[in-house]
Amino acid sequence: MIITEAYVFLVILFSSFLQTTTGFGYAIITAPLLALVLSAKETVMLVMLTALIICVFLLRATRNQGSFKAIAPLLTASVIGAIPGAFVMTMISNEGLKLFIGVLLLLVTIALWKRYTFPVKHCKPVEYVIGFVSGFLTTTTGVTGPPIILYYLNAKAEENKIEFRANLARFFLLINIASVLFSYAAGSLRISELWHYILVAIPALYTGFYLGEKMFYRISVPALRTGSLVMIFLSSVAIIWSVLSN
Repeated sequence: MIITEAYVFLVILFSSFLQTTTGFGYAIITAPLLALVLSAKETVMLVMLTALIICVFLLRATRNQGSFKAIAPLLTASVIGAIPGAFVMTMISNEGLKLFIGVLLLLVTIALWKRYTFPVKHCKPVEYVIGFVSGFLTTTTGVTGPPIILYYLNAKAEENKIEFRANLARFFLLINIASVLFSYAAGSLRISELWHYILVAIPALYTGFYLGEKMFYRISVPALRTGSLVMIFLSSVAIIWSVLSN
């Protein structure tokens, strides 16, 4: 148990550092790594709760940057998508969910690595679709970011990294609040089973945030992005292998 908690601490510390320095990556990194030692449903719930905490830290750090108006369409659709996801979560098996997480993250990693882009002529409809998918994934896998990140990268939003991080912080905060509430209503959120991991996570979250904020204006985002994608790829392969081997 102590080894597991130490592992959880290190994973969350690294993920919160990544989230603070780039504006994304928390759930993408945390979910596959925690799924190696926790059940799939424990992973989803722990990622959702801890992501909410790091988003609060980031919102405070970016309070004079970005705007809620810019993320309104994405957020509205995400909240709607989170509702069916919360109920699907109560019906899917642990192994099925774990395989879904692994395959999903593997595909997303390839897409991010290849920097796939596509022409968008009608932004609002696309934003609603992207938002709905993100909300659904949040309550079923704990992974919110991939569709949103692909959408923003496609629009080259990362070129203004300050506004990029600030808007992502607002989006992730609000969708995580909604997802936690929907999961609780659906009966899939059981904090009593996770409290000891949450206690371990809080100092890891703050430490990662503190270090990430210090490095935000100095670190080479492309280099960190490449390293993160390598970790996501390896973690995803490990998850898929662990399910198939059983």
